Amino acid sequence: MHESSAKAPSAQWWQRCVDLYHQHEKWVAAAFFVGGVGYDFLTLTRVDRLADNLILLAYLVVLAGLIIATGRVRLGRPAPALCVRYQQLLPLAIQFLLGSLFSAYTVFYFASVSLSETAVFFVLLVGLLVANERLAPRLSDLSLLMAMYCFATFSFFAFFIPVCVGAVNRWTFAAGTLATAVAAGLVLLAVHGRRWGAARADLFRSGGPAAALLAALVVLHWANLIPPVPLALRFGGVYRQVERDGRVYHLTYAKPPWYRWYQKSENPFLWRAGDRVYCFASIFAPRQMQARVYHRWRRYDERRGQWQDAGRMGYGVSGGRDSGYRGFTWKENVAPGRWIVDVETDDGQLLGRLRFTIEDRGEAPLDLQVLDHR
Repeated sequence: MHESSAKAPSAQWWQRCVDLYHQHEKWVAAAFFVGGVGYDFLTLTRVDRLADNLILLAYLVVLAGLIIATGRVRLGRPAPALCVRYQQLLPLAIQFLLGSLFSAYTVFYFASVSLSETAVFFVLLVGLLVANERLAPRLSDLSLLMAMYCFATFSFFAFFIPVCVGAVNRWTFAAGTLATAVAAGLVLLAVHGRRWGAARADLFRSGGPAAALLAALVVLHWANLIPPVPLALRFGGVYRQVERDGRVYHLTYAKPPWYRWYQKSENPFLWRAGDRVYCFASIFAPRQMQARVYHRWRRYDERRGQWQDAGRMGYGVSGGRDSGYRGFTWKENVAPGRWIVDVETDDGQLLGRLRFTIEDRGEAPLDLQVLDHR
């Protein structure tokens, strides 16, 4: 008699919580979404900070556990009693973790994205970040959960492995893809248990979308549509003179019209025969990372209607500096027209693209100004 009377208040309290949740389900989901995003922005700082990466890794581990619990409850498989009792809260916890992960990735990938070329992956990240708020009612669907988990895991390993090994290349991408496939496979194995071989249809339904998504991400990478995190183009521009004075770079360019007060480089470049055109770039790289960055110069051939290669020049990058490792290249034998300088990694992954035009200024005088980059 004493035991049943002790349990009754607890059961009543839980029922009141469930009723309150159903009455305000929309706002509770939004609160968990905002909470995940806000907590993430407050706790994460740098892509190469160990504590930040351990937080994200912990999110992924807990997320995997919640997906396993959700999947087993949904399939009627044995699951922890606590998860069975509070199964209505599992989608909210999953939503909180996904919001935290996708907001972190949005911050980290935004620094590396070239909005005109590698924006596809970034837009997908932002879309998932926003859509996550409305996914709570479907976050017990195992196939959707596996696809979301696959994307979250892939996005993490894409920068975590390069940070660990101190390099960004095709091999680190392949390692991240393999790690994602293994993690997703282990989650599916934990969900289906001994039914792994006996329920192939369920397995394909729950894991098929995730496998298709991972294949699509590989295609996006080979199409150079995924930014090469953790490298990031912090600053870049075109100048007529670049001089280094200790830790300060003096960047000289023609003063733009007053209505383009925000412009910090020379575009259009007012050229006269013999002038050099400098491309300056500041690249962020994690601590202890050594990499080579290249400037690929190209000019648009109006007669042929296509871009013509005008040379590729590179320099080494050392990681650790918050505002980036600075470097520059230049060309003397140029001609008026449209130009592009692609800032890219050793294996051709795009960090950023600088577009500018060169115009013949004749004998017109120039009003020059200097930007000090520290």
